[in-house]
Amino acid sequence: MYIKKHENKSLGKEIRSYHSLNRLVTAFILGMSIYVGSQLIGIFLTTEAYGPIIEGGNSTKLLLTDLLFLCLSLSIIIFLTRGKITQYGLCRTIGELKWGSIIGIGLIIGSIASILIILTGANGNPSLKSLSIREKILLVWFLASIAEEIFVRGLLQGYLNPLQGTTISIGKQELSYPVIFSTLFFGIIHLPLIFFGADLITVCVIFAMTITLGFFAASLRENHQSVLPSIGIHITTNIGGTMVGPLVYALVIGSI
Repeated sequence: MYIKKHENKSLGKEIRSYHSLNRLVTAFILGMSIYVGSQLIGIFLTTEAYGPIIEGGNSTKLLLTDLLFLCLSLSIIIFLTRGKITQYGLCRTIGELKWGSIIGIGLIIGSIASILIILTGANGNPSLKSLSIREKILLVWFLASIAEEIFVRGLLQGYLNPLQGTTISIGKQELSYPVIFSTLFFGIIHLPLIFFGADLITVCVIFAMTITLGFFAASLRENHQSVLPSIGIHITTNIGGTMVGPLVYALVIGSI
């Protein structure tokens, strides 16, 4: 009898592990399909090799890519939930939110990243250099933050919600599979910047920044069951990276 119970327990554990791995792999394939597909469509429509189908250059490509992230993610969420989108974090937050801390952490993450890029003499993100202040506000601060959070924290982390009880111990911290996946995936999709003109130092700094941001955003998403806090910290991180960090650096060295 003891052997049968032991065997049943082991079998159940193997089945759960199989289903967890299967869901993680599916989430990764789904996420990469959306990411790569959106990037390729954006490049194809705005490329100048044979004459762009849609005029506008880099800002138009960013706009199209983020809109594709947003539209595809929302469409798949609606399909998977049959319209009950609150299951994927598209709802009000649960529990008390400390917006002051969220804004402060976001500004610090973004500012540190931009200051590091300046101090190391790296070239920075080339896709941002051609943008006007208005385009940075609309495309980077708001559209990119909202689209990427609904994509990663909404669709992908929402899809992995059944694995929320499965955790890995890192030091004294217990991290769930959805948080770990969401954090790593968000960092990985920023690595291809190396193919779009960013130098290695810039890519390394941005990867570290997105991993850090991804962890906080994923944890907020899990704790409050909503993408609103993660969108908030993403927006403030982008503000810190594109405005606050360079401004602080300029003030410190006395160029202002």
